[in-house]
Amino acid sequence: MTVGRFNIELLEAFVAVAETGNVTLAGGKLNRTQPCVSTQLRRLEDRVGKPLIERAARTMELTPAGRILYQHARDILKSHEEARLRLSAPELTGTVHVGLPEWSTTGQLQSIFCDFVRIHPNVKLEMTVADSATLHEKLSGNELNLAIALVTPSKPEPASVVEEQLHWAAGETFIPGDPLPLILFPEPCPFRDISFRALASAGRQWVERITTTSVAAAQVAVTSGAGVCCLPSGAILEGFKILREQDGFPALPATRLAVYTPAKAQSPIVDYLEDHLSELLQNAIPSRTVLTAKSPPELRVV
Repeated sequence: MTVGRFNIELLEAFVAVAETGNVTLAGGKLNRTQPCVSTQLRRLEDRVGKPLIERAARTMELTPAGRILYQHARDILKSHEEARLRLSAPELTGTVHVGLPEWSTTGQLQSIFCDFVRIHPNVKLEMTVADSATLHEKLSGNELNLAIALVTPSKPEPASVVEEQLHWAAGETFIPGDPLPLILFPEPCPFRDISFRALASAGRQWVERITTTSVAAAQVAVTSGAGVCCLPSGAILEGFKILREQDGFPALPATRLAVYTPAKAQSPIVDYLEDHLSELLQNAIPSRTVLTAKSPPELRVV
């Protein structure tokens, strides 16, 4: 059987459904109607010659062919978007100092900036990895041109905010005890207060077993079974067990991340990156759903 040529719009529809788990949500993400997305899915399946999504009463699952195509489709769409940006972007030259929260440095948030430098080969990137409090201090001291950091009430609310879900993470063999051993980050990490409030509301007792400034160290501690840690989606490693309400753990909120720049005037390179960062976030960070990874969406722009 010969598979027909792929159309970018059909691949966009398929990937959006796979990442949202819902045709209507996919349509909203692509600014297309639900019937349009459904039609594009059928057209793509006709070209492949195999079903890509199994539809039940309340669930949707990728078929084996769908999982193969999903991996390739993401690469195709990423390459297509990179070419589009390179052809439409202005020529930028210079150095940009950016800051990232530590948990994102091993995940797809960091890839946004790596993609940006590939698109703009004459740009030099200097990256600082730190907690959000430190990033805000460096921004205030004009040590950074731009940073993605947790939203702080001490600064005006940014126009575009990205939400990242928090989870209770444990090792595969961890058995919750009483009091619950916690792996925590030191003050002023907001995850501490979030953890304490959530556990108190559920009537759970806890003990601070390990305190570390390193996300990598916390991940090792979780893997070893030393305790439970409140981590954002970007810090969840393969093999972690996510503890949910049915396991006796209260639901956690989402963290709120935003793009911040110093108050002083910026260079064209920083202005361009700031203007396009929300678009880059949406394109670079896929949501993981029941179709693709059986876990909640990681990030969404609000």
